[in-house]
Amino acid sequence: MTTVLCTLYNSLYLDKGLVLYDSLCKCAKDFKLYVLCMDEKCYDILVGMNQQHHIPIRLSDFEYGDDELLKAKENRPIGEYCWTCSSSLIRFVISHYNEPVCTYIDADMYFYHDPQVLVDEMIQAGKSVMVTPHRFPKEDEKQADTVGTYCVEFNTFLNNNEGLEVLDYWRNRCLECCSNIGDGIHWGDQKYLEELVDKYDCVHVCQNRGAGVALWNIKLYAKGDLNEGMMIRDKERDCNIPLIFYHYQNVTYITPTIVSTSIEKGRLDVDYALVYELYDAYLKRIAEKKEYLRANCQIDDYITVHPTSKGPADSIIKKVIKRTLLYKLLWRQYIFQKYMYYLIDLKKS
Repeated sequence: MTTVLCTLYNSLYLDKGLVLYDSLCKCAKDFKLYVLCMDEKCYDILVGMNQQHHIPIRLSDFEYGDDELLKAKENRPIGEYCWTCSSSLIRFVISHYNEPVCTYIDADMYFYHDPQVLVDEMIQAGKSVMVTPHRFPKEDEKQADTVGTYCVEFNTFLNNNEGLEVLDYWRNRCLECCSNIGDGIHWGDQKYLEELVDKYDCVHVCQNRGAGVALWNIKLYAKGDLNEGMMIRDKERDCNIPLIFYHYQNVTYITPTIVSTSIEKGRLDVDYALVYELYDAYLKRIAEKKEYLRANCQIDDYITVHPTSKGPADSIIKKVIKRTLLYKLLWRQYIFQKYMYYLIDLKKS
């Protein structure tokens, strides 16, 4: 069965998007990745690359005839508009390409095992929709009050009456408001997922604990056999499990060569061996894509701050890092305040 996935990003996110695609090529048996290109440059580059499993979608084609979406676009910044588009993109892929199922994924993720196992879980449960929980540790569960119990990172919808009804409800809520107000009701497109679970019996909550591993729950896991099959240890169940995907959210580029993982440093409950294994390899892959885009596509910009974040570093930290005598060393770790930083030599990566 072909795994049908969709995501969206603009040219500034191409490095992450291309690394995501490469990860799927390595682990997925058969897949399609529809990409809604949020600017024309992104679309032209992906079309020019002509990759087998990539299906670029031009923004104007996606928006054509969707008056509700275009009305929402008028008064929303780009970050909010991207969140607004997530549910509509699933609907577009299902309706325009007649796909039997579609999963929305975030572009800042990396797959280590075939994601079809997650879709199969939903189908075997007899459900038409699947959402993925944040899986916050107990002491951090109150975060769900603001950002939601579930994460918009792997959300699957079947092309049937049940799936489309739930999808249209989510889309309508996103059209109403996609601000990260943090009032317990609104947080982009994400907080609404709780309503889907409460309102519809056909919604399945993903049970695979190797899906949705991220900075907000990484302390629930430890380094396992990462070199053979990408296994990690589930601390709560005291067993090794396959890491399906890791969500590299809020990777923050302080400069082109200094990156914050946004993971707190010094916590006794975090396995920093796991953190290093994951982020060291991922950031090297990103650096390679950045170099490719600079050399071939004239893209030399980078995202500095996630739309929901104020960023972990202030100007003083930036000056300190830039002045360090170890600036030219490859992949050395630096610690300032409570966040972990990596120093990257792009010329050697």
